[in-house]
This record gives sequence, C-alpha cells and structure tokens, in this order.
Amino acid sequence: MKKFFAIALAALMLIAIAVPSFAATEVGSITINGVVDDTTYEIYKLLDLESYNTTSGAYSYKVNADWSGFFATADALAYVTIDDAGYVTWKNGDDADSVASFAKLALAYAEANGIDPVKSSAVTGDFVTSTNGETGAVSGVFSDLELGYYLVDSTAGALCGLTTTNPNASINAKNGQPTIDKQVEEDSTLQWAEYNTADIGQAVNFRVTINVQAGAQNYVYHDIMSKGLTFNGVSKIEHVVPGSNLTEEIVADQDYTVATGGLSDTCTFEINFDDAFVADLEANDKIIIYYSAMLNRNAVIAGAGNSNEAWLDFGDDHHTNHDTTYTYTYEIDIVKTDSQNTLLDGAQFKIYDAATGGNEVEVVLMDDGVTYRRARADETGVEIVVNNGKVKVVGFDNGTYYLEETKAPDGYNKLTARQKFIISDNNLNATFNNDVYSTGSGVHVVNKTGSMLPETGGIGTVLFIAIGSILVLGAGVLLVTKKRMANIG
Repeated sequence: MKKFFAIALAALMLIAIAVPSFAATEVGSITINGVVDDTTYEIYKLLDLESYNTTSGAYSYKVNADWSGFFATADALAYVTIDDAGYVTWKNGDDADSVASFAKLALAYAEANGIDPVKSSAVTGDFVTSTNGETGAVSGVFSDLELGYYLVDSTAGALCGLTTTNPNASINAKNGQPTIDKQVEEDSTLQWAEYNTADIGQAVNFRVTINVQAGAQNYVYHDIMSKGLTFNGVSKIEHVVPGSNLTEEIVADQDYTVATGGLSDTCTFEINFDDAFVADLEANDKIIIYYSAMLNRNAVIAGAGNSNEAWLDFGDDHHTNHDTTYTYTYEIDIVKTDSQNTLLDGAQFKIYDAATGGNEVEVVLMDDGVTYRRARADETGVEIVVNNGKVKVVGFDNGTYYLEETKAPDGYNKLTARQKFIISDNNLNATFNNDVYSTGSGVHVVNKTGSMLPETGGIGTVLFIAIGSILVLGAGVLLVTKKRMANIG
C-alpha cells in the first residue's frame, strides 16, 4: 500500500545546511512553496532547538512548554525518547510512515486540546507571499521564528510536514484539491453518463469517482437526491491505484460509514471516510462509490428531470466541485375516438413490451383517481379504463411498447391487434379542440362501428311482412278491377 505522507513529509527533521555550530539564539523562517488562495497555513512549535551543528548533524531539542502534555503521553513516547535532562531524540528512524503518523498524532492533540499555532497566514503580517515571475508559483514565508521543530498544517487538509528551522527551512505545500465525477447508468445500454431514462419503480445505479490529490484529509462525501428518488443504499466502494493492478473493495464500518439520519444539512446521505484509510491514499488514487436509488411516484415527468447532486468536503471547510446527474421519465396520453375523432368512453387497455405474448407493463391508479402510473414490483397492476375519451399514464422509460384493447366502447369493434408506440426522450401528449382530438403525439386508438343486422322477430321481419301484404292486396285489387272492366265490355 502506498503511503500518502511519503510525499507530504519530504522535508523531515534534518535540513542540511553547511554552516558551523550555533547556539539557538538566532531567529529563522519557514518558506512554504506552492500556496493557494482561500487556504490558511499554520505552524506549531513542538520542540525548542537549543543548539545545532549542521556539519555533524547534531541537534539539541527540548519539549516546548505548550506541548509538555503531549510528550507525556504513551502515544508520543512511542516515537521519541526524553532523557533525564529533558533532551528529545527520535527513536524510530526517519521513514516517512513513522514521521507522518507522529505528525498526525500531534495535530490531533493540538485540535483536541486547543493549542494555538505560533503563526497563521490568516493573521496580517505573519505571512508574506511572493510570486515567481517565470512559473507563476506563489510562496509564503513565516519569518522571525524561534528555532525549533515545527508542525506545518493547512486548512486545505494538507499536512505539509515537520521541519526544523536551522535557521531557515523550506517545504512544499501539498494543496492539490480532489475532484469528483458523478455518473448514472442507462439500463438499456449499460453505459455511464450524465443522464439516463427510467421507469417509475425502477432501480437506478450511480457511480461517483473521487480523484484523490496529495494531502487531502477529512473526506466526507455528500449526496442530495430530489424527491423523485429514494435512496436504496451503497453497494460497494473501491480504492483504485491508476497504472497498477490494485483495485480493492474497502470495508464498510471500518474504512467508511454511511449516514442517512441526523444530518445537519439537506443531504440524503453522507459517507464519512476513516482518517486512517485516507492517510494511506496518494495523489491520483481513485475512490469509486457505487449506490442505487428507486425512481418513485413523486418523480418529475420529463421537464428538468430528477436530479442527484454530489460533492466532497475535505480539509477544514473545503469543498470540491458539485456534480449532478439527471434521471428522466415520460408520460403518454391514450386517446379513444371514433373515425370522426370524436372522443369515446368505456374502452379498457393493457400495455405490453411485445407485439404478441411478452410481459405486461403493469400500472396502478394514482391518488387523483384519473391518472395511472407504472407499478412498483410490490404492487398489483390494474387495467386502464378510459373516461371522457382520454387517459394519462406516467412513468415510462424510453422504449417500444404495445397497447392492447381488452374492452371496446359499447357498439364499437375491439382492436384485433396490439397498437405499437415508441417513447424516445419525449412525452406522448395529445391536444383537443372542444373535446375533439386535434393534434399531438398521443397514442390515438380509433374504433369503428357497423350497422345492425336483421334478426328473427325484429323490425326487419315486420317490414318484410308488411311490404309483402301490401303487394298481395295490390295484386288482388288489380285482378278484380280487370275482371269488372272485362264484363262491362
């Protein structure tokens, strides 16, 4: 495992400057290279430097009075030895891991016990910055320092290092700010992008990549879901080292914890990463978070979509970019008319995913009593009943669907085959003019009616009998008339 502080603590306890031995009565300085705006740099004096000789590498340290409590702890004494005269020596070698752990321990003690920094860049006059004309890099200098062993920290979360002023020290700030990249999965293609389409009741998968930079501490991931999304949970989090084969799934409740309640802001959930896990990260490492949500019945239909916003807090009140994904769902208007586009009542429908056979796309009636929506897996679907010649069904993913008429209006012929419709990033809405279907892309279903056929005992038979009787009577009258005319003649 790579160690984050291997870079952050490049400037260790000894900075070799070829000068003679001095009594530590002079003053020194600490130069921080690569400082950035909106970041506060602070220095803490852990040890006093009584004298030193850079040629021989001999240094005489004693505990600074403000830190006597810290150096009395077993944790601190695991790294240093303090003799009877009060002189301090480092006993674990100068490997970066040990120095990093000691630095973190000291910083945590300062925060917990209210130890103020000796100087801070937030205080006017403490910090003097200058810009390199060639590179544009900015450096800041803390000057007029008593010689000693200093802990240098910043609100960007970068533990810059530990260094000795003998008399002057220079370290590089580790101010790289992490970024995040948030994406959502399109289920039809399994591709990750900024937006997707989904059915109401469908699980939507999200992936967030945190791009780590050297020095970041206090990682807290924040996520806000709009009311149309219901958080299902985090499925896994991976640590990835680019350029290597190292991809490991980190451990829940050890390397991170997920919080969904008791949050002070409007977040849906937060992920707090363990400090020990973060301490092992290095620049360009990646943390990849996988989680899901259900598109629920409160989903926004088309329009602005259903948003999911995320960002990362790090350091001391620093934040990354905010990144947002959008999940869209759509609606259809089913319109039932005769051949003259006059609206008809009484038809009933089901929706399928195939022209024949296939799976029923189940729907349920919403609380308004007139609109239908896609059913969740735990709901029982109902048939769609058309009232006033039209009905709205909401919550569709992009795709091809088929409408089957299960009951036609009284007196009209039922459709003999399912009617196809396609949703592609748009609603299928219809428009009307005085209750007559006008224009639009709604799913328009036309029913036709035929004339009534004759039947036994019906009006058709009566008419035939009446007409026949008249013809018979007429023939009789004509016959009688002809006979009379013949007799007269």
